[in-house]
Amino acid sequence: MSRIRSRVAAAALTTLVSLASALTLTTSPAAAAGTSLPACNKITAHTTNDRLVNGNYSLIVTSDMLQIEEREWMNGPNGPDYWTTHTWFRDDPTGRYQSNTDKTYLALYCNGDLALRRANGYLLWHSNTANRGIVKATISQWGNLLLQNASGGVVWQSGTSRIGIPSGAILTSGSKLINRFGDQQGRPVQTLTMQADGNLVHRSGSTVKWQTNTRVPGSVAGLSPTARLFVRSPSGQLLWVSPCRAGTTYSTLWLGNEDLTTTDWSGGKITHIWSNLYGC
Repeated sequence: MSRIRSRVAAAALTTLVSLASALTLTTSPAAAAGTSLPACNKITAHTTNDRLVNGNYSLIVTSDMLQIEEREWMNGPNGPDYWTTHTWFRDDPTGRYQSNTDKTYLALYCNGDLALRRANGYLLWHSNTANRGIVKATISQWGNLLLQNASGGVVWQSGTSRIGIPSGAILTSGSKLINRFGDQQGRPVQTLTMQADGNLVHRSGSTVKWQTNTRVPGSVAGLSPTARLFVRSPSGQLLWVSPCRAGTTYSTLWLGNEDLTTTDWSGGKITHIWSNLYGC
């Protein structure tokens, strides 16, 4: 499963930011292969050190952008398989700079600023976090990009998390799916929250788009093998279930840029089963 991003074109060129104040950077294979990037290091597109990885989540630098990729395992027609999607990205906000070959790099400078630059130093994006005590960038176990100080405190974060679950997975009370893929372009953040009061709620920004109106505290949500989203009470009572079902057991639930969707994957294709906004 892939997500296609649109770019906003503009006539103005992004200002070339001077590198005179940047301190020496090194490429650390050990850092790039793990979950964290220490200060004074970088990862670079089109090299073996182009990403940070933590379980199902990867922070990846390509020729013109930085993105977080999510991988979710599921039961496929031929055994265990997975689908991938992207939950967040940053690039040149003018949409003017695009490339397939440049060795763009992501640097965590010694002063704590995280910056995405073309190979020639042209600034595409940065976190604007210089001189705040940041010592490392980390991709968390749930796909959140964190900039942390020496004591482990979070100074800056992307605010991202998983956007999908396979059949058999559970959203526990208080947990949520978060889709920030379009936030750089001004799209509202999409969330699906299994609230502590037992209500499963989809929001676009702060606006409630849909809810199950279930009200048993401590309830959980999950996806059945036949692609039916459900809410279940702590005692096991089924409180709500989506109306449509798949004919196989290769199902997934994912939160898109607009709606919540259940899908079936069989016969080499992905089939729409149900949308919380548009039905079956």
